[in-house]
Formats: sequence, structure tokens, C-alpha cells
Amino acid sequence: MNALRIILLLVIATSPAHAQDVVNIGAPACKPGAHEPSQGPFGLFVFCDDALGTNVALYVKDLGVPIAGPYDLGKRFWQGQKWSYDATSYAWLKDGRLLLATSAVYGSGAVYLLDPETQKAKVVVDPQKGGCVLTLKSVTETRAVAEATSCEQRKDYTVEFAI
Repeated sequence: MNALRIILLLVIATSPAHAQDVVNIGAPACKPGAHEPSQGPFGLFVFCDDALGTNVALYVKDLGVPIAGPYDLGKRFWQGQKWSYDATSYAWLKDGRLLLATSAVYGSGAVYLLDPETQKAKVVVDPQKGGCVLTLKSVTETRAVAEATSCEQRKDYTVEFAI
């Protein structure tokens, strides 16, 4: 099978590049439950829903004293947005934001940059024409690479993007 390779560049920060851990949560690698970075007040909760894909929610781990913003004791989760359906992979960035890739099977087929503190999401890679499943392959502070699998032509290609 021939593979078409397209490189897209993601600029996240201007500081020196350090590799971020990319976690694959699509089937069959899906590990359900809490996925927490080593630092920060937020986590990603992963639901391995078998044939319905991998669905996710962001949450605040420990409120401690009341914090300003959209979270409180009765509302610790942020979910139900386009980014929360059929997630394939993610990487926590050093500034506490989350880079999250989705599949177009049950999700949007885009890559999102999420700010859990403000509950704001930005599409950094639009759904690809003919693309089906986007998966993050590598992420640093200055760039990221995702691979897209085409459902129609059964070809894989690499997607490059900027934020």
C-alpha cells in the first residue's frame, strides 16, 4: 500500500523543544479511567466504549479552596463537546493545556488544543478530506505531527498543522 506523506507544523511555544508524551487511547490500546499529568490540577477521564469509540472528559482533580471559573464542587467535569467523542490520542503540554486528536468515525476527525482552566477549545487541525482517524505521533513545545488514516482510499498520510 502506497502512503502519501504530508507534513504539517504545529507551533505551540517559542521556548526550546522538549518532547511531550503522546498517549494512544484508541482501540485496542485504550486504558479506561483517570489519566493525570505529573503536575497540574486537571486530568483526562477516558471511557473505552468498544465499538462506540473512546470518549473523554476533562476534570479538575482537587478543588481545595474554591477556585474562580467554570468548576465547583458539583461540576468538576467538562464534557459533551465535539472534542470529547472518539478520541484517539493526547499529549499534556507543559503549560497545562491538552492536545487531543479525534477520529471521524464517531467524532469530528479534528485535532484540538484544550484549555481546561477556562474550558476553551480551539481546532488546530480541521477534519481532513478523505481522512478518517487522526492520531498524534509526536509533540514537542514547538511542533507536533499527527498521522491520518484515510477510510475511503485505505492510505495513511502524515498531517502537519499550526496553532
